[in-house]
Amino acid sequence: MGSAQQSVIPGRTSLLDAVNVLLINIGEMPVDSLENQQIQDARMAEQVLLEFAKEGQLRGWTWNTEQEYPFERDDFTGEVEVPTSAVSWTVNPYELNGRYVLRGSRVYDKKNRTFQIDELDAPIKADVTWLLSWDESPEAFNRWTTIRAARVFSTRMLGSDSVTNYTAIDEQAALTELMRVEYEQAQPNSLTNGVPMPTYLARTGIQRGIFGGVVIG
Repeated sequence: MGSAQQSVIPGRTSLLDAVNVLLINIGEMPVDSLENQQIQDARMAEQVLLEFAKEGQLRGWTWNTEQEYPFERDDFTGEVEVPTSAVSWTVNPYELNGRYVLRGSRVYDKKNRTFQIDELDAPIKADVTWLLSWDESPEAFNRWTTIRAARVFSTRMLGSDSVTNYTAIDEQAALTELMRVEYEQAQPNSLTNGVPMPTYLARTGIQRGIFGGVVIG
């Protein structure tokens, strides 16, 4: 007798998988690759997906934010460069007299009106929201993004609400799951080792840090 057929374990949703979800949602055939893509609908689907992925990450999540991340001063130029993947960059206004802000990709000294950073103040520590690639983002976020993008893509391409009304239900379910995963990681109301932690500050929103090996929101 032949061996029993093994079931296939599903993997993460790739960007190609997500593009094909959008295409199938409007009745188009899926594509085999995103490289040198000549099919206009596939190119538009990828563009919409990345548009919503960026917009969703701007909200800031446990997995794409860091507090007091150090940015080093270049000894040759005297400037502090910030990667373009940092879509939100904030220095604690109660530290360094709130004099440092981000302008373009460089840190600017408002007090002295210069990009030359005082050597004694370096490294500059800031709360950062990073823009991550599709593959670096959690599966729950990518699924939510895919469904959001599919809803809008179908409306743009078909000009009909029939598909939108259906996927709006899936979008809400995906957002609920994403928030469950987010709060499970953040634990914004946790008390650790008897030390009460503030759960919200106007400057940074939900507080996140590591105390006693436990992540606090």
